[in-house]
Amino acid sequence: MRNNILVLNNHGLGDVVMSFSFFENLLVNDEKSNIIVLFKSNLEKELFTLTLAYAENQMRFKLFSMNEIKKLFLYFFRIKKAYALGINEAKSKKLFNILGIKEYYLAHPYEYTKSKSTNVLHNETILHKSILYTNLLNISNECSLNNVSKDFFIDIGSLNDIGKYIVFTGGSGELEKHKRWTTTGYRKLLEKIIVNTRYKVAFVGSSGEQQIVDEILLDIEDKYMKNIIQLNGKTNLKELINILRNSSLVVGNDNGVLHIASACDVKILGLFGSTNYKITGPISKNVEIIDNRIECAPCYAKDGNIEGCEDNICMKGISPEQVYNKIMEILEL
Repeated sequence: MRNNILVLNNHGLGDVVMSFSFFENLLVNDEKSNIIVLFKSNLEKELFTLTLAYAENQMRFKLFSMNEIKKLFLYFFRIKKAYALGINEAKSKKLFNILGIKEYYLAHPYEYTKSKSTNVLHNETILHKSILYTNLLNISNECSLNNVSKDFFIDIGSLNDIGKYIVFTGGSGELEKHKRWTTTGYRKLLEKIIVNTRYKVAFVGSSGEQQIVDEILLDIEDKYMKNIIQLNGKTNLKELINILRNSSLVVGNDNGVLHIASACDVKILGLFGSTNYKITGPISKNVEIIDNRIECAPCYAKDGNIEGCEDNICMKGISPEQVYNKIMEILEL
C-alpha cells in the first residue's frame, strides 16, 4: 500500500500556479507516495486538473476543496507527511495534529527572519514563492530540484481565429483592490494600441470584474469597438488557457490570470507597485515587469495578511505612456 502525503494549498488561482513546480518535483522525488491536496475551492482544484503533472499522474492524486475538508478524516493516521504552502502555521499544525500527522513542513513567504525550527522555511533571502515552496522539499529529504519556465498545461485544442490580439487583465480580489492599475490608465493604453498598431485587445477575467471593463470602456469611441473583444465571465478555465496561449502579449496587474498566463509560457507585462513581484509575480522567462513600489510597499503584514491602502498611489504612478512604450519594446514594433 502506498503512503499518503498531504499538501495544504488552499489559496487563490495565482498561488496554485506558483505551486506547480513544487508538485512536479514532489512527484519525481517521492515516487512511492500518493498525494492528497486541499484547495481553496473547486475552481482552484479544476485548474490543477488541467496540468500535465496531474494528467500524467492522476492515480496518485486525491484532490479536495475546503468544503470537502471532512473527507480528509478518512485518512486519519494514514498520512505519513504533510506540507503547508504559505498557510497559517497555527491552523496548519492544528489540522495536522487532528489527523495524527507527526512529520510536517511549512513555508512562510512573508516571514523574512531565519526560522528557529528545522521543519519551517522562512523567506529570509526574498525568494519567489514558487522557488520557496520547492525548496521546502530540501528540508524534508535530500532531493534534486528543478524550476523551469515552460507550458505547464495539457493540450486544450484549437481556438477560432480572431486575429492578433493583446490580453488585458485588470481585476483582483475584492480585498486586493490596491493591486489594480487605474481604469483610466487601461483606457488610454487601449486607445494607443488600437490607433497605432494592428492588434485587437481582449478583456478576460470573471463576470464579477465586468464593472472594471465597463469603466475602462466608458466614453470609448464607437470606431474602436470592433477591435475590442469582451470575454469577462464568458470563458471556462480551458477556454481561458487557450485564449492566453494564442495571445501576442498579456498585460495586467498582480492577479490570478497573470499567473495562469505565466504557466502558459506566453509573453507577459506585469504592472506592480503594491506587491513585491520578486515574491508574488508571474515567473517565466517571458515576463517583463514595470515595478513602481514606494516606501510603504508591499501591502502585506509579515504573516501574509492583506493590508491594502485606499489610495494606491504606487499603481496610479504607472503612466499609460510607460506601459505602451514597454509593449512596443516587447513586441518589437
